[in-house]
Amino acid sequence: MKIERNQILALSLTLLLSLSTFAIIMPAANAEENGETSGNVEIDPQWRNIWYKFETPLVTLIFPASGKKPMFLWWYTNDNSTIYVVKFKGVIEYLLLDKPYYQRRLNADNDTINAIAWKDYIEPKLRFRYGYGNWGYNWAVNQFLGLLLGLHRAFLPFSACNWTLAPPELVVDGVSSYWSFNFTLTEVYGHPGFQFAENNIQIRCRFYNTTTMETPDETHPEYNYTVAAGQLKFDFVVSHWEWNIDKINQFAKNNEIEIPVNKTGLALWINMASIKLEDISAAENEVQNQYQETVETKSQMQAASINDDYYPVTENQTQNEYERQVRVTSSFRNRTRVQYAKVEGNFSGFLEFVPWARLLDDTGATVDYVNVTASYIAAGGHLRLFICYPYFGNYTLEHDPTIGLASAPLIPMLVTPTLLAILIGATIAIALAVMAVKLRKKPVNMVGVQ
Repeated sequence: MKIERNQILALSLTLLLSLSTFAIIMPAANAEENGETSGNVEIDPQWRNIWYKFETPLVTLIFPASGKKPMFLWWYTNDNSTIYVVKFKGVIEYLLLDKPYYQRRLNADNDTINAIAWKDYIEPKLRFRYGYGNWGYNWAVNQFLGLLLGLHRAFLPFSACNWTLAPPELVVDGVSSYWSFNFTLTEVYGHPGFQFAENNIQIRCRFYNTTTMETPDETHPEYNYTVAAGQLKFDFVVSHWEWNIDKINQFAKNNEIEIPVNKTGLALWINMASIKLEDISAAENEVQNQYQETVETKSQMQAASINDDYYPVTENQTQNEYERQVRVTSSFRNRTRVQYAKVEGNFSGFLEFVPWARLLDDTGATVDYVNVTASYIAAGGHLRLFICYPYFGNYTLEHDPTIGLASAPLIPMLVTPTLLAILIGATIAIALAVMAVKLRKKPVNMVGVQ
């Protein structure tokens, strides 16, 4: 068939669009395809006399060698200009009312329980049962006020706890290879009522040398996920949590009142920040002085990509806004990803998690799987992320966040210098082809396939 000049131009435009699309998606594909292994792992158990360090050709990971605080820093090995920080800040017991996720205005402390549970659930039913001002009513009121004084605080800060590190050990099981180490909360300081948390909160860590698909319970193969080589996977584990709502419910039952337990949950508070190498001393100050919270003050994080939604974090929104909900998918294979958004560079850090958690009994057997929600808020140069778990009674909760590196989100700049060079080169090639056809002054003949 014969192709006229305008048809060549149309083909040229199509080629340009195809090259544009390929150039846009190419960085993501290359970044995610890190191979089946992370390469050789170099280990320094006393880097700068403070950190335990893993270094691979792709990623460098450090964490406190003393185990004082569950804080993790990592960066692209060939570019340490940006260091990503994830700090496990603490856990918060909260009330679930109109929103299925954590908001700080609903911390399950005595003030909030008194203002909400008492006002909306308990007092009206006591009044109905005993009559306002009667002896039974007054006795119940005094008993409830005494109960409030015995509740633990809603927030348990991990900086007020002693953490013990079980040092890394290499595990090779035939299908995977990883370095295993654990942070265990062994003592609580200055927070009465939280002694039950001692030895009952763990952060089990696995730094993978090989890409591995994990299935926590072989009897439920549909609950699985893949961890890539060079990624650090956590098992956040809470056992025998003592719920404030249980104490309130016991009082309520004694007075023939019922408060649904699904009105409460437990949130894991994680701070996400990024610093420069020259500011690593701020993180080191936290390790050496456990009660300090200084790394966030040096953070230069500008934005996050939360399930592909761009969210700036430079302003402190905690003064005038409440936490927003992360849209968590219910699909077992999908994950929620919070990624550091940056303009320059091929890689950026991320934290992701599956939208379900496992409940176990005292034998370690799986009892149930529960949905996981999340909320977040900008806190001035860093992001507060709250991973939210529904009431799980006296069972053990196990959930699996992961940190690592991926292709940098193309936000807000879509046309990178590399893409621009590809487009310019393609345009020149197409222009030369059109000129050649013009000089010939005749159609281009193509042999059709019969």
